[in-house]
Amino acid sequence: MNSKNYGRSILRYVLVFIVALLAIFPTYWMVSMAFKPQAEWTSAGGVIYWWPHNPTLENFNTLLSTYRGQFFRATSTSAWPAIRASVIVSVGGTLFAMIIGVFAAYGLSRFDDSRADFPWYIALGRLAILVIVLMPLMLLWSRLDIINTWYGIASIVIIGIFLDDLIARVMGRFYSGAVGNLAFSILQLRMFPPIAIIIPVMIMWAALRMVDTWYGMVIIYGVVTFAFVVWLMKSFFDEVPKELDEAAIVDGASYWGAFFKVVLPLAKGGIAATALFVFILNWSDFLVALFLSNRNWVTIPVFLNRLVSAETGTQYGPKAALGVIALIPVLLFGIMIQRYLVRGLTFGAVKK
Repeated sequence: MNSKNYGRSILRYVLVFIVALLAIFPTYWMVSMAFKPQAEWTSAGGVIYWWPHNPTLENFNTLLSTYRGQFFRATSTSAWPAIRASVIVSVGGTLFAMIIGVFAAYGLSRFDDSRADFPWYIALGRLAILVIVLMPLMLLWSRLDIINTWYGIASIVIIGIFLDDLIARVMGRFYSGAVGNLAFSILQLRMFPPIAIIIPVMIMWAALRMVDTWYGMVIIYGVVTFAFVVWLMKSFFDEVPKELDEAAIVDGASYWGAFFKVVLPLAKGGIAATALFVFILNWSDFLVALFLSNRNWVTIPVFLNRLVSAETGTQYGPKAALGVIALIPVLLFGIMIQRYLVRGLTFGAVKK
């Protein structure tokens, strides 16, 4: 190796080390702060403690037990209910999205024929026509005072589905290209900023009496992450040769049998990677939980925002302790499925 290549190798390793340090340092700082006493994580004295000089479990004790301080504190309850709520709604939302999304992805991969190009202006025009047609109906429902009831919401949804299909049929008579694509329609679920739709969703959930309930959180988490599951799993199923399905069917298996016995085992790496990705999205969500939880089903991100004390201000120590606790399920989940992750994350990287 000449000196020029040797210098490049050294520079490469230095850059990798710097990037790794920048990536790891926030986690190190959170873990170290979780074990620091209050005197070391407050700003009093202007001294920065880069590691715990007097390690303690005081922050975990404060976090996991009911607060008994002298002065008023915004959050005086234990973090156990928030941890329980996060586990239930995140696991439930992940299972909800995975069960429906895996079947939908397999159907799109094997049986969907709407693969033609779908111009963006056709999609935008179709959506605009649907909104223009539905707006007077929604105003009428509002005048009749049924827009905030479950049957009012259900009727709008059902009418919207039929109108969308009718609009597509009418547009198909005047446009020779594709006017619809099921996979693209599913992707539209993620095309709106969450803050733009969370208020209507909150009103809908309030009408259905699903605010601050575990099933209300599970449903919305499943719906929000459903598009991710479909598009990720569709790419994995596309890489499994259709000839395997056909061979299983020739041997006497049904479509269901071919799916469960042939395709699904070959795509288990993709399922593991997708499930981990969706679980992290649900576990770390703040916006949806902030609007749709109040008292009984407050999740960890929302509880973190409430860790404020009149004695110390923002409780950085307990916040860091809760952050360490929040890391544990993700790490355990990743370790449990690690043998599938490498296969799942590289599945489909090499195209035929």
